[in-house]
Amino acid sequence: MGQAPGGTLWARRPLRPPACTICLLAFLGLLTAGDTFDHLSQQAAEARAGNRIQDATGLYRQAVRMRPSWAEGWWFLGELLYDQDKYADARDALRRLVSLDQKAGPGFALLGLCEYQTKEYAQALEHIDEGRRLGLGEDPQVRRVVLYHAVLLLTKFQQYESAMKVLEALLRSGDEHGDMYSLVPGPAIFEAAGLAGLRRPVLPQEMPPSDKDLIERTGRAVCAAVGRRPADAQTYFAELLASYPQVPNVHYLYGSLLLASDSDGGLRELEKELELNPKHAEALVTIALEYEKRGELEKGIPYAQRAVGADPQFFAAHGVLGRLLAKTGEAEKGIKELEIARQQAPDSQQVRFSLAAAYTLAGRKDDAARERAEFVRLKKLSDEMAGK
Repeated sequence: MGQAPGGTLWARRPLRPPACTICLLAFLGLLTAGDTFDHLSQQAAEARAGNRIQDATGLYRQAVRMRPSWAEGWWFLGELLYDQDKYADARDALRRLVSLDQKAGPGFALLGLCEYQTKEYAQALEHIDEGRRLGLGEDPQVRRVVLYHAVLLLTKFQQYESAMKVLEALLRSGDEHGDMYSLVPGPAIFEAAGLAGLRRPVLPQEMPPSDKDLIERTGRAVCAAVGRRPADAQTYFAELLASYPQVPNVHYLYGSLLLASDSDGGLRELEKELELNPKHAEALVTIALEYEKRGELEKGIPYAQRAVGADPQFFAAHGVLGRLLAKTGEAEKGIKELEIARQQAPDSQQVRFSLAAAYTLAGRKDDAARERAEFVRLKKLSDEMAGK
């Protein structure tokens, strides 16, 4: 990576005496602690610039022991250890960094990548999200690696819609056949996209070998659709459906993506998913949302009610039901559903916006103002993360 946490190269200092001279002078008492640190840090920078990895690692270790508050040193030490696949040691160094500099976006992101490797997945997702919020720096390869792991972790923790949004950002950052494969060996993007699209909460290494073809075909179709290559997407989905017509979530996935270009065709695919699983809450919600979009509110309400019955803990089901009820003149009933959705997903912008509208319909001006303010705050946070 070669950059400091803020994303810019740290300035080089003038050449200093070799490390052995530093140690001798320090032993003889001819250097102050500050001088010794300056010499050590310069020698570490020169070793790193010269790709003398082992020397640089040892020198940075000495320097941060001498000055534990040196955030720059912890960053380079963590980076060097990560590049040597010493993930636990790199993790510990980067934890020191972010404790010193809580705005080090690349530091948080690299810490998350280390924690992914040490299988501390919840912490990894938290720190990658924080890195994205603060900014990942200017290196496009670093950005792609971070976004790729974000897709995997969001999928593992069943945040499938968020995973698909990050996947879109990942595909915008580079062709899935290009640089990403030099960083993550194998059909990495297709696997990540396939797992997210089929809503499989596992990592690629946990995927059964028998599912490899299904996952890769699905990922190829998803990448084409999300990457706005409709002709390729149509071909890939046709092949996928021909080979796996009974696999859960295939019709749901295709129908959800098809709605944007062929809403009637999308609804037909979603209904096919319901034939396989009448309690598929996501498919029920998606159909209800489509009828809301069309203004056919009465058609949407039964699907939203079925979604709530299928999964009472699914906030989107309560959210769409609440909106439909409020819009059809049952504001108080709608508010109750939306308040349940808010309790289940307090960070949902859509829920806050919908609640503000429902409160307005009910004449509850103060409540509406509070929800609008919260919506604005959440949107600002989301925009900051999307832009970085």
